[in-house]
Amino acid sequence: MLLLTDDTRHTTVLPGMSITDCDRCKDLGIWITPQGRVAVCPNIEMGNRHVEPSEAAQAVKRATDRLQRNGGTVHQLSFDVARKLSYFTSEQPCDRDSLLNSHFGWTSNNRLRRFHKVIEELRSDWLLPVASRKEDPAGYWISVDLDDFSEWVQRSKSAPITQLGTIYKLARATWPAFAEQIELEFWKDLAPEHEEL
Repeated sequence: MLLLTDDTRHTTVLPGMSITDCDRCKDLGIWITPQGRVAVCPNIEMGNRHVEPSEAAQAVKRATDRLQRNGGTVHQLSFDVARKLSYFTSEQPCDRDSLLNSHFGWTSNNRLRRFHKVIEELRSDWLLPVASRKEDPAGYWISVDLDDFSEWVQRSKSAPITQLGTIYKLARATWPAFAEQIELEFWKDLAPEHEEL
């Protein structure tokens, strides 16, 4: 459903998606130059009318600035995914299929694996707070709020803890000696952390 408005800042097409004003940066405020560097949008540089970048767009800028400052490379695919995620929120996240179809349609093999690799790159290399949720409303977005980020952290860490607990129970029930080895390794892995405190 296309909603036409007198305000040319954004013409809403679907919840969470919009037609953008800036043809260069798509309202992100930054773009990848022909030389492969992320820079401020030329329209902003020239003082042309430009939509104020959202909080999520500003988070993308900080992440790319930090990555480049530390000698990292901003890959076009990761940049495009980050830009798309900047249009979404916790209330209206971007669903996985939309990301897969718009950015990973070029490959029929391992689309999901490649998608997860890009999300992991955004989180671990860019240090961009890409949050996600499996329950409704399900999807991905860039977290710009501490409470929202905290909720995502709680959801994210509960899955591995549950999985490790299940693995330990299976080992204890099936191979008790192996379960003892898991316990020893666990405490051994924690020891260096405690020594630093």
